[in-house]
Amino acid sequence: MKVLYQYMALLITCVLLCTGCEKYLDVQPKGKQLLVTASDYDLWLNSEILTYETNAFVTVRFTDLYDVYPFNLMSSSASDLEYRWAPQFNDAATTPDIWSGFYASIYYYNTVINGIDDVKDASSQRKQSLKAEALLGRAFEYFYLVNLYGKPYNPATAAQDLAVPFVQSSDIVTDVPPRSTVQDMYNHIIADLKQAVTALPEDNVLNRFRGSVAAANSMLARTYFYMGDYANAQKYAELALTAPSLGMIDYNTGITSPSAYPNWPLLATRKDVIFARGAGSKSTVATIPIPLSYYNSFASGDLRFYFIKDNRKPTLSLNPKRGTINYVMAYPSFANNTGNGNNANIGPSVSEMKLIIAEAAARSGDITTALQQLDDVRKNRFDTTSYQKFISDDKVVVLNKVLDERTFELPFVGLRWLDMRRLNAEGKMPAVQRYDNTNTVFATLNPNDPRYVLQIPLNVLRYNPNMPQNP
Repeated sequence: MKVLYQYMALLITCVLLCTGCEKYLDVQPKGKQLLVTASDYDLWLNSEILTYETNAFVTVRFTDLYDVYPFNLMSSSASDLEYRWAPQFNDAATTPDIWSGFYASIYYYNTVINGIDDVKDASSQRKQSLKAEALLGRAFEYFYLVNLYGKPYNPATAAQDLAVPFVQSSDIVTDVPPRSTVQDMYNHIIADLKQAVTALPEDNVLNRFRGSVAAANSMLARTYFYMGDYANAQKYAELALTAPSLGMIDYNTGITSPSAYPNWPLLATRKDVIFARGAGSKSTVATIPIPLSYYNSFASGDLRFYFIKDNRKPTLSLNPKRGTINYVMAYPSFANNTGNGNNANIGPSVSEMKLIIAEAAARSGDITTALQQLDDVRKNRFDTTSYQKFISDDKVVVLNKVLDERTFELPFVGLRWLDMRRLNAEGKMPAVQRYDNTNTVFATLNPNDPRYVLQIPLNVLRYNPNMPQNP
């Protein structure tokens, strides 16, 4: 059955309406050549379905840093089912959340990978560069799929653990391949990225949404990191940071109130962004409700606290210990819905690479490097008048500090759920609870809960009855 691309036939129609490429609007994917010139393919890579990662952003709802209160237990919306870790988010007749979005993006990238070589109006170098960008993008999408529908990487079991189908065809009538193993998927992702890095532009300083050598290296760092291969993760993170146009943004310069957010540079030009992928949609942004425990965990002088709006509204009907607090998604326009492309970045950033290096170094016992990388991040996030460098010679203490720092620096950029999965595999995740509007627990995600791996959507199994389901 062809279930993956059956979804795309519907999705592509909607997506193309957002691209601004009117000459594609009436083209039907099946049996047609959609793209002719290199410029056509170039525009294809600018599609909003590729540059704004709604699918990765959805994972925010699964995390321990997301707290909807008060919550309506009667709701059966996909977002509310995701929040309570329901086994399924959609019925068997509905296009599945998350899964279909990632595969729609993969369809776009496969179209470039499989078609660009036939273009007649471009040099071999340009064609290889566009293909490299598509390989980078496809690897980005599969990275999330394997980390949502497959078990966390375990070298002892990865060759048997099932993940997702690795689709390479751009023909929507091609049969869906069987589920690949977690090991196979990581092998495919790494192969795509290593092929891409040989043909990508050296820099994407003019448009961070497009590929670069640093972008591919940063995705290799992220991939190895979630495989637990910390030596290679550190290696590629360091390579990514060698790009001269990259650097940290010092929050001491302009982060004094929420009103300053809209004046920040856009994702496409920010120096701290290695590979831009906007959170959600360019025109639909929102605040994130967070638990009081997270709200209260920010240290004095931490300028990231300005991203939080305390909107608690305790009344006689609410437990005073709970309420709604909005986290203004780690970058500007989530506060004011300007829709100007100034969203949080789901793609790799400079601070993410530094924290990867810090964690890898801490785990290997290189405390000096871990502390230096940690300081590189924190000194740009704290008020200079009150900042104190973190110091310790205890490997465990330093590692825990790095893990804590990830929750402040990377809370809602599509990584926290993945961090929870890997920490759970190490026995470091406590139970996570959800509360109803009487402050009573109505859902619990226990350590080693099978729900840390998402089930294959019912509609996928409907068309592929022989596809094994996750527990």
